Amino acid sequence: MFRGTIIAQIIAVIGTVFLAKMYGEEAYGFFGVFISIVGIVSIITTLQLDKCIIIAKDKNESINWYNFLLILIPFLSIVIILILLLTSNYFFEEKLSIHIIFISIVGALLFAYNLVNESFFTFKKEFSTISNARVFFTISNVALQMLLYSFYNLLGLIIGFLISQLLLLVYYLFRNKSEFSIPNFRKIRKGINSNASIVKYLLPSNTINGLATNLMPILILSFFGAKEAGVYFFSIKILGTPLSLISTSISQVFFQKSSELFKENKNELYKLTKRIVRTNLIIMFGFLVLINTIGLYILELYLGEKWLNLKTYTLILSILIFARASFNPISSLIVVLNKNLESLIFNSYLFVINIIAIYVGYFYLDITITIIILAIFGGIGYLVLLAYFLNHLKQLVKNNV
Repeated sequence: MFRGTIIAQIIAVIGTVFLAKMYGEEAYGFFGVFISIVGIVSIITTLQLDKCIIIAKDKNESINWYNFLLILIPFLSIVIILILLLTSNYFFEEKLSIHIIFISIVGALLFAYNLVNESFFTFKKEFSTISNARVFFTISNVALQMLLYSFYNLLGLIIGFLISQLLLLVYYLFRNKSEFSIPNFRKIRKGINSNASIVKYLLPSNTINGLATNLMPILILSFFGAKEAGVYFFSIKILGTPLSLISTSISQVFFQKSSELFKENKNELYKLTKRIVRTNLIIMFGFLVLINTIGLYILELYLGEKWLNLKTYTLILSILIFARASFNPISSLIVVLNKNLESLIFNSYLFVINIIAIYVGYFYLDITITIIILAIFGGIGYLVLLAYFLNHLKQLVKNNV
């Protein structure tokens, strides 16, 4: 997982820098909005029941969840499209193109399908399949986005992403074709009742988290313009590269491992969690120092004067990314420890911070204020959440629960 993910991330970073110079801030702004909508909608279309695939008791149960979600995702996608058709004229301004919104729904459908397939491969412990697929997706995505610039100099990033997701889905479905079957809805209903907290708490929690994490590019586009949204999204993408590397290579494996250790050895789970957090923070600190010194100097030389405020945004957002790195790779503890209510409270806090940040920044007509509020208070929230989970694990070990 780590080997494949690091190859994918290196290709993605190099490709991102080239694409940033090629497309410019405005195209990246619209691409950031597209990715944000995909991130939000894909949470809703799965109802977070993809987690049930991983925590299933046996393969038959996992296959049943897998096939059920293959039916559920397109149905919910159609519902969301109908809602947007009825409300888009009231909630979306002209510059937040309705075409991009609808294209984003297609992207969310493909992304959700790929997420479900990855969950199934995780249950089967076929991590090499996920790793190889991510390398393939990254290479095809960067290559297509470069090729499409001549034809779609504003939407090439979006179209390239969609084609790459479709190719990845075809590969996943081919690998899992022997598992296709009609789901047993009676068992699904029973499974939902047994995991009621997922729909009751985790779904709204992760939906709010999706809004809190992905809403900012949309709000910046609406209040400050596409270029500012592009610089913000590019800064987050560059800073988030090692976090994505750590999360994608560790989180799926940690989810499976932590669910086993929680039943068998809570003390080992506590030690494993601390080791992962400590390692993550050391790696992130080194990277953030590097990117804010040599990295930004090289980026500014290559990108030129177009990407204004890149240095400022990157430095401020480093606070948020560092704090986020402390918890994101171990976030599956929320499901393992059944702390979905606490997750809902935390994500509601993040969402409120986003709204306050954009309001204050727009009031003073200064986006830097928005980013400072988001970075400081969002970072504090992640560190408090980490402290809560480590303390909870410590108490479980102490009380031998």
